[in-house]
Amino acid sequence: MDKIDFVLPWVDGQDRQWQAEKRRYEGKESAAEGDANDDCRYRDFGLLRYWFRSVEKFTPWVNNIYFVTCGQKPDWLDESNPRLKLIDHRDYIPSEYLPTFNSNTIELNLFRLEELSEHFVLFNDDTFILRPLPPEFFFKNGDPVLPCSLANPTWLGYSNASRVVINNSGILNYSMNVERQVWKHWNRFFNIRALGFMRAMKNLMSITVNRGVIFGSFGHLPQPHLKSTFTEIWEKKADIMDNVSRHRFRSDDCVSHWLACGWNMLNGRFHPDQARRKGTSVHLDDKTVDMVCRMIRDRSCPEICINDTENCENITDLFGEVTKAFETLLPAKSSFEKITQKKG
Repeated sequence: MDKIDFVLPWVDGQDRQWQAEKRRYEGKESAAEGDANDDCRYRDFGLLRYWFRSVEKFTPWVNNIYFVTCGQKPDWLDESNPRLKLIDHRDYIPSEYLPTFNSNTIELNLFRLEELSEHFVLFNDDTFILRPLPPEFFFKNGDPVLPCSLANPTWLGYSNASRVVINNSGILNYSMNVERQVWKHWNRFFNIRALGFMRAMKNLMSITVNRGVIFGSFGHLPQPHLKSTFTEIWEKKADIMDNVSRHRFRSDDCVSHWLACGWNMLNGRFHPDQARRKGTSVHLDDKTVDMVCRMIRDRSCPEICINDTENCENITDLFGEVTKAFETLLPAKSSFEKITQKKG
């Protein structure tokens, strides 16, 4: 198997120059309603250094880390680290799509990075590794390891994220016969050894009863991808991908990188796994902060996503508690942090 790269898009939402540019384009283009473009989608609470520490400690086998920004970088980041690749949006996103404040544009165009490995894992800056993980956690026999949980539409809400899931699913259903592809790769979708008896039976019931399922949601956790899949989707769905990339902000007619996950699954290019084995995603608030901190200190799951929460008045204090938990787990600086010189 090819080497595995990690990709981490990041933005400093407190950057006043960036804020001014964002406001300028907000006056020109409408965005999705709700929290899809709320400030909580861009805020940074200083946890980035713990992302690098966790990667270095728990996945030392990673090839390169592609740190993708709009030209921003934290002062403490050591650019001389040979495994760190600082990527500006202008380095790979076509100029007609820039500037962009749309995470979908940033992620769906990653395949344009020539040096990026065929096998890569896409992170968000609120997703963290909490345990030592082997490469096989993300890829087996060259295929992405993906949670295989077929679902019907009844669980979907009305948020921007839900609409994007529906859009992903619509493209997949239009592009190929979902039911036929599931049965073609039945040994993966109904694999009792990998999924357990109950999950395998639920998958069987979903496709049998619904004659089609919602593909497009794979959990807010790091996702393993094949670079060639994005190339294939752009070749076959160029108009759709171009339209999404032209949106400066997330909108209700966007698709996400989860589309590539579903594309791989329906083509049999995946290794099935249970969602609960991958990790957990939590919205941080007064009710969850103690649980989140305990999970970090106890390393009770492989990966965790700590979602910022809209309209939480004491969110800064809550992230302060999370910082203390990470400092307990990962107190030592990584080689991606500058060494502070002592005075005198």
